[in-house]
Amino acid sequence: MKNCPQCGQPRLGEAFKCPSCDVFYSQLDELLYAEQQKQESLTLKGTLKRIRAAEDRPQALRAALKTLWLNTPLKTKIVIWTLIAFVFVLVVPVF
Repeated sequence: MKNCPQCGQPRLGEAFKCPSCDVFYSQLDELLYAEQQKQESLTLKGTLKRIRAAEDRPQALRAALKTLWLNTPLKTKIVIWTLIAFVFVLVVPVF
């Protein structure tokens, strides 16, 4: 579709929505936009965007880190704790 179905403004590039009235050009564009938003939410960029947009940023950061930790495999958690222990032993003097 070359023009917006609501206001008639010409379509700009590969945009999914009309920039002036915020209406989707077609149902396919609406589905593609929803899929793109879902994929972006799973990336680091999407997570950072969600944290920056939150009213309570520290709480949003804690929630994102909690989700990340819950989805981390057990073997990875063991490696992380081993590295932390190793660095602790190197930094803290032993008497």
